[in-house]
Amino acid sequence: MCYFLTSVHSELKFFKNCFMLFKKMNVLLVNPWIYDFAAYDLWLKPVGLLKIASFLERFGYRVHIVNCLERNHPLLKKKYNFFSQREFDCGKFFSQEVEKPILLKDIPRKYKRYGIPPDIFEEELSKVPLPLLAVGITSGMTYWYPGVFEVIGKIKERFPSVPIVLGGIYATLCPEHARKLSGADYVVKGRGEISFLKILDGICGIRRDYSKIHLEKEDERTIPSYHLLRDVKSVAMLTSRGCPLRCSYCASHLLEEKFIQYPPEKVIAEIEYYVEKLKVKDIAFYDDALLLNPERHIIPILEKVIKKFKGKVRFHTPNGLHTRFVDRKIAKLFYAAGFKTIRLSFESVCPKIQKTSCNKVTESDLLEAIKILVNAGYKRKDIGVYIMVGLPEQTLEEVMQTVKFVLKEGVTLKIAEFSPIPGTAEFKKALEKTSLPLDKEPLLQNNSTFFLWNKNITLNDLLRIKNLIKKGGKA
Repeated sequence: MCYFLTSVHSELKFFKNCFMLFKKMNVLLVNPWIYDFAAYDLWLKPVGLLKIASFLERFGYRVHIVNCLERNHPLLKKKYNFFSQREFDCGKFFSQEVEKPILLKDIPRKYKRYGIPPDIFEEELSKVPLPLLAVGITSGMTYWYPGVFEVIGKIKERFPSVPIVLGGIYATLCPEHARKLSGADYVVKGRGEISFLKILDGICGIRRDYSKIHLEKEDERTIPSYHLLRDVKSVAMLTSRGCPLRCSYCASHLLEEKFIQYPPEKVIAEIEYYVEKLKVKDIAFYDDALLLNPERHIIPILEKVIKKFKGKVRFHTPNGLHTRFVDRKIAKLFYAAGFKTIRLSFESVCPKIQKTSCNKVTESDLLEAIKILVNAGYKRKDIGVYIMVGLPEQTLEEVMQTVKFVLKEGVTLKIAEFSPIPGTAEFKKALEKTSLPLDKEPLLQNNSTFFLWNKNITLNDLLRIKNLIKKGGKA
């Protein structure tokens, strides 16, 4: 009897210790502010951060998220009388004008902090359960780093002894800048799941065999932890990672070494979770190469979507589809599945620029794709077409020709202003054209600054281009 009681007591003590350890395994993840001249919520969700959250939860960590880009935080309505809701759960971010960095003084636009104001951020931090093991912070565009730095500073003030781990796009493309200036204790380049897990395990004294953790398999069974966000009405999702193409202006291959498409059944299970459990009404695919290998990827996905979710949810492709791969079958499936936002990548009518885009689209490809989509049921005005403006070797005449060519088709033209991204071929060309330290100061990589160093297209030229678009291509 004594042995039995001793055994029960030992087991209770073990479970109590496990529970106490679990209570101390708190991790905070933060999606920081955007500092820029413009920002708009086009289903801008922190998918990478949510995947990290899901990964850490699988290993027993208690994850908490503060999303500085929560567009309709309840306190915004209460304290600032702000609420932004447009079609398909998009809208403007709350913003506050901030002092413009001296390097950007020649940009004739207001520089702003986009996202919840600092006082609401502080309130969110006050709700985080303690003790904290670590804080993980993601980062978006390289030139958004002022928001990252401000978040790091505020977290260090509140939790001075808690280590900060910085990852994301800025940390990957500008690691030395981040290590030297951000104030983060760790800067993780590339995929951060294993690195972050090792840091947390080290703090907790947990030992495990990391060689048995296969990220590709984890991807296939991991759904981003949207349950950690408040009032989710729409989601951004990926059916793949990376891109097999090597366009001269794109950093996709620098951020993801391999191109991996998830099994259709995994994609459908994720959509089902969003639709049935979270009750979302809008899903945006943010893949870089959604239409590649269509017979074994997007086509079976669309066929199953039509069978299971038709009429329950709307779909969107804001990232730009590979125009050449839009055929009759895919267009009909898109329309039947409820795809409302269709955007095509075109770039330019200039053969040289088309070559830098891996020759993935020509004028005839675009015309054929538009025709196919219209025949499938889409209105021309509902088809968006991206063109590039500001590439180092691009001329004003080439841009004007491209604008007129696209607008003649009656579709909606979308300008993508060039941003020189470190590590890309176009970045090297941009460096050769200017004495400005594009490689030393990420603020100069902002897509609103290209006319500071690209003398082929001036600020007045850019205004002329936008005016031509407003007039429908008529000079």
